[in-house]
Amino acid sequence: MNEAINNFNQKELSGRDARLWKEWKELDSLCAKRKAAAENPRKPSLSYIIRRKNVMGLPTEYEIWYRVKSIVGVKDTAVPREPIFGYLHKMSIVLPNNYPSADGNPIFTFRSDIWHPNIRYSGSFKGHVCLTIKEMGVLASLKDLVLRVERYLKYQLYHAQNTYPYPEDQNVAEWVREEGEPNGWVRFGQDMSESESEKPTKPTENKEDGKTAKTVSKIIARKI
Repeated sequence: MNEAINNFNQKELSGRDARLWKEWKELDSLCAKRKAAAENPRKPSLSYIIRRKNVMGLPTEYEIWYRVKSIVGVKDTAVPREPIFGYLHKMSIVLPNNYPSADGNPIFTFRSDIWHPNIRYSGSFKGHVCLTIKEMGVLASLKDLVLRVERYLKYQLYHAQNTYPYPEDQNVAEWVREEGEPNGWVRFGQDMSESESEKPTKPTENKEDGKTAKTVSKIIARKI
């Protein structure tokens, strides 16, 4: 654990500061476990950097590093357009001054390209992550949201249908429906362990509520 976390007396913290400290501790513990389990401790599947702190010295902005296989774009040379994969993805988390509250949700933004229907691929809001959780800053912990985004990157979770809550990027959603799903390109490594996730594998099927989960976004949408 980061020794700086233990420099704070939990009993002396309250309100926002108590929440910031607790979530820092949870995120640090999660990343420490990933580092301990990694084949190369210098390259864990999940790690973080603190980019900004408040006057108390508690984090208000993080940079999260995901080392997982994910789609970072598509080839435009032919149709259907094949996916381009990447293995290192960087995302910032900004906690606004009114976090946590219903109108003070954390802001998740990828700094590297991600091709996912719930993440904006281009434009003025490039990298914005739509987590499809109401009042997520109140109802969900930062650690849980970080893990949710990891499931996005692995395409374990996505909403590509043009129905509520609607995809964040319509162009990517169209590709998922018309090219990615029919060719099985959105099925890669979801069922593998952390150490196995970057090795080639044949597509497998998940079991959900006793039924085989087909690679169609209607079923995936039920998870979101």
